[in-house]
Amino acid sequence: MVDENKLIETAYVKHMSDHYKQASEELLHAYQRNKEAARHHEAGAFKAALHHAKLSKHHSFNAHEHLKDALVIAEKLESAQPWSTSVLKPPSGSGVH
Repeated sequence: MVDENKLIETAYVKHMSDHYKQASEELLHAYQRNKEAARHHEAGAFKAALHHAKLSKHHSFNAHEHLKDALVIAEKLESAQPWSTSVLKPPSGSGVH
């Protein structure tokens, strides 16, 4: 039973990691499309700028959804395995908020 729980926990962690990876890729695409939108806007190509702005919004939304899914998984893990608070909190002075 303990091994089974460990396998389930490992699968959850991998799934959560996949969501973080997808979110970071989507955010990168959103940033790139936003830069393209700004470049087109400065050049006066407003229709192209609007197109890239819509793509940026789409990628941002996808990133948001992946982060929400990762948070749900993290909350399930936390409720199933109450870890000590020292594991959940970053060390002081780490710069992580």
